Amino acid sequence: MQISSKLTGRIALIISVVLLVGSFTQECYCTTQHCADSIAALLAGGLGFFFSWAGLTWLANPLLIASWITINKRSQLSLIFSLSATLLALSFLLFKGIMDNENGDLNDIISYQPGYWLWVASSLAMLTGNLLRFMEVVR
Repeated sequence: MQISSKLTGRIALIISVVLLVGSFTQECYCTTQHCADSIAALLAGGLGFFFSWAGLTWLANPLLIASWITINKRSQLSLIFSLSATLLALSFLLFKGIMDNENGDLNDIISYQPGYWLWVASSLAMLTGNLLRFMEVVR
């Protein structure tokens, strides 16, 4: 049974959105000072990339949204956006510290919480959907 390319994109989009919204209800990481709420990281993260390298991973959010927008009209572009979002989200694992307070101090990241993993899963869902669509087109 073959699923249409458009349906594959729609399913990937729904799963990705649900995972992202779910991530907002969770903590995303813990430092030596506190654990960060995902919704706060989303809202403050837009400025965070000006202050620390780890903050650059926040740019995965607009890339993910761009992937959502282009899933049915420009599928190759959506694939590139979702791959970029996934790689940026995963790159957060490479950073040992993040500035997560008003003092401007970098605090060590000591754990990754469910909100982070749901955020990554949201990008992975879009990437998977885009790859499935790409494989359908190639066939």
